[in-house]
Amino acid sequence: MWQKVILGLVLVTFVGLQFVNSLTCYTCNTPQSCQRPSQEVCSDYTANKTSSWLSSIHSDVPQIKHSDKFKCVNLTYALNSNNVITNEYLGCYHPAINVCNLRLNISYTVMRRNCKTCDWDLCNRNPAGTFSSSTYTILASIVGLLFAAKSNLGI
Repeated sequence: MWQKVILGLVLVTFVGLQFVNSLTCYTCNTPQSCQRPSQEVCSDYTANKTSSWLSSIHSDVPQIKHSDKFKCVNLTYALNSNNVITNEYLGCYHPAINVCNLRLNISYTVMRRNCKTCDWDLCNRNPAGTFSSSTYTILASIVGLLFAAKSNLGI
């Protein structure tokens, strides 16, 4: 009986930690630095840093001072004529800002934008190559069910 209680507590703790921990995103602000991005825990400070960078090439970035939740963004800008990446940014942002639909300043209108957003840890570098937090939750649930089944069978 106690094994099941302990197993249940371990599963609840494992799943609960995902909701308690802050979001962590990759961060960089040039094509060169984005080849080896660092990591940052999202906060109002980091999201405001993103807003400031966005304001340098967009004309309609709303100023948000505080958010309770954050998202990660991967923005790449390339020249239409030759596909050379001229601007790149990875980081945290306020979800109230629609980062993928901001209007470019007139000097950047010859650019092609690639924009991806996500809301799990370290998802903004190569989303196809990462596990989402829900994948870990599913794996933990399967392991928990296997342990529970094993203890019921007396193995």
